[in-house]
Amino acid sequence: MAMSVFRDGDQYNCSVCLDLMKDPVTIPCGHSYCMSCIEAYWSQDQIGTTRCPQCRHEFPTRPALNKNTMLAEILEDLRTTTSQSSRPTLAFAHRGEVECDFCTGVKLRAVRSCLECRAAYCETHLQPHYDFPALQRHKLIVATRIPMCPRHDRLLEAFCRTDNTCICMSCVVDEHKGHDTVSSAAERDQKQVTLQANKHKFVEKRKEKEKELHELRKATEAHAQSTQESVETTQLACSSLTMSIEKSCLEVIERIRAQEGIYKDRSLDLQEQLELEIAILMGQEELMDKLLQTEDHVYFLQNFESMPSPSGAEELPSQTFKPPVSFSDDVSNMVSEFKAKLEIFCKQELENMFAHFHIKVGDRVRVKSSVSTPKFNWGHIVTHESVGVVKYISEESVIIDFPEHKNWKGLLSEMERVTAPDESGTNPNNLAGRLGDKVRETRLRWFGQSSGPGDIEKRTLEMELPGISAQQREFKVGDRVRVKPSVNSPRHGWGGVTHECVGVVKSLDGETIAVDFPKQPRWRGVISEMEIVS
Repeated sequence: MAMSVFRDGDQYNCSVCLDLMKDPVTIPCGHSYCMSCIEAYWSQDQIGTTRCPQCRHEFPTRPALNKNTMLAEILEDLRTTTSQSSRPTLAFAHRGEVECDFCTGVKLRAVRSCLECRAAYCETHLQPHYDFPALQRHKLIVATRIPMCPRHDRLLEAFCRTDNTCICMSCVVDEHKGHDTVSSAAERDQKQVTLQANKHKFVEKRKEKEKELHELRKATEAHAQSTQESVETTQLACSSLTMSIEKSCLEVIERIRAQEGIYKDRSLDLQEQLELEIAILMGQEELMDKLLQTEDHVYFLQNFESMPSPSGAEELPSQTFKPPVSFSDDVSNMVSEFKAKLEIFCKQELENMFAHFHIKVGDRVRVKSSVSTPKFNWGHIVTHESVGVVKYISEESVIIDFPEHKNWKGLLSEMERVTAPDESGTNPNNLAGRLGDKVRETRLRWFGQSSGPGDIEKRTLEMELPGISAQQREFKVGDRVRVKPSVNSPRHGWGGVTHECVGVVKSLDGETIAVDFPKQPRWRGVISEMEIVS
């Protein structure tokens, strides 16, 4: 019998502190409490009356509190048979968490909210909603502060599509009368479908970016391997040459390494961009997942408009970056040619060999003199003297607009850049020298040797032309340019251009530059605001 009394230890808990009673006292209405708990409760009662915390029975005067000896003995026996360490830890409400509306004294964390009662409950005070049939029909949701209509103090059970806001049923027949209104649940169902579809689009975009990143990494690894093979081949071939040829071999290696460094730098920049875009997409997915998981219709509807939309977001264009053609075959062929030529031709051939790696859209080029017949033939009256502008580059092939033949197709390795004055005898920017212009000559000796029959000299003429700024001498028609990152707002406005846009210079007029961007042809800007894209 005694054991059955101890079986349900919760009946000996103080309803104020929710723990086993200490120094139990029984007040006239029959309820028992810890002596310190009931005294503290009566001391902080704001109404000024003395009443029972459970049955709310009021006493005209504060009753005398005497220890209930029999109950104290029962509690002492219960403590010896029950391990206090096995009792669950009370979940007290911390700052920012929803508190139980029925806890007195220290507030416990609420676990559920009732839409009918408009209150939040901890696990203890929620139990009647599971025990009593009348309360079992109430709608319970995750603990939250239930938003109410500030005008009518009623639940926000409807949604006005006309004003795009949550309203109560009184608002439907009052200030929102005649508007397009539906229940909050119906509106949430409709918008949830839209949000699910938007999330699916973001997932697809993220997967595309991840695929691009994977392919880019594979291409980078393959190019690095090709570069290493080229270096090894070059080193083996150059080991049989004379001292002067060995020096040229070192130059070949340096250039190959330089090409690899440029490629890696571009690849890393693009990888960082793709990783950033993937992180942004994953963050947006997480925001939408949190909103999709909420059970609060009002919270969902109030935050729906702030969710990202794939149609409204300005997406950066997909980047495609392929490595330049393999060095292996070209370098091996050139090294074989070096063996058959004298020292005087070494530097010239090296320059020709690497020239096509620097060719870009907008450059002025011609067929190398060493090419007797191009792979795709000469076409209409194209010759070694013909100079055209690069229109398109795709892996090993190139499309060029010659005056004699538009859209001419050739191999990138068959072409060389034209840096000297063109056929008309003027330089690309029409900056022709005149009699009386200041000219400075610079001489560069290869290998640092003293002047002799075997030396190769390079002369560079630097002209200081009147009326031409240093900025304008830097740019020429056909250069690929973009707005400098340091320029926040161009003098003539952005138009459809951004810092990432790359265009081709069409004309130069004093300090003004005209550029053809993919989305903004004939864009007008200031030369000092632009930079060349290598």
